[in-house]
Amino acid sequence: MSSGLDRPLVLRSAALLLGGAVLGLGINAARPAGVALVGFEPPTACTTTAAEEAPVIEMTPREASTLCGQPGTLFADTRTAERFAAGHVADAIHLPCDATASGAEVAMKELGHAQTIVVYGESTEEAYEVAETLRRRGLKMDVRVLRGGFSAWEQEGLACASGPCPGCALTHKQEPSP
Repeated sequence: MSSGLDRPLVLRSAALLLGGAVLGLGINAARPAGVALVGFEPPTACTTTAAEEAPVIEMTPREASTLCGQPGTLFADTRTAERFAAGHVADAIHLPCDATASGAEVAMKELGHAQTIVVYGESTEEAYEVAETLRRRGLKMDVRVLRGGFSAWEQEGLACASGPCPGCALTHKQEPSP
């Protein structure tokens, strides 16, 4: 009488299953695009949210100039107060990288009503850093970066303004007078 299971059949099935698993892992390891089995980190809520956000868009000065004066669009200059005073995109707000905590809070409130923000600085990289910081601080609107920074805007001969930075006394650390 049989116990219902054929012992050689079970052993053969287990050997095939084990052999198939080893072969599959070997092929996976040999493929450059194989599935990473070591060091895998499941996505967290933070990484999932970041992936769902629209990417920061880089624009040429000419492309960005079409947004000037559009309702809901704001240009944000990340350069120093002195550079801002020397020249900036017309109607831009000053959003300095070296702002105090209270100054940064004031600037964030100014950005809150905008639907599109075009960030620029001395360089494209500087503007990207600030754009990413804005995203980390929770701004969900359309964020764009001016390719080439303010110098590229100036070279195109686009509308500029100059003069003191309104509110810079609030957004910068005050140096004591000698």
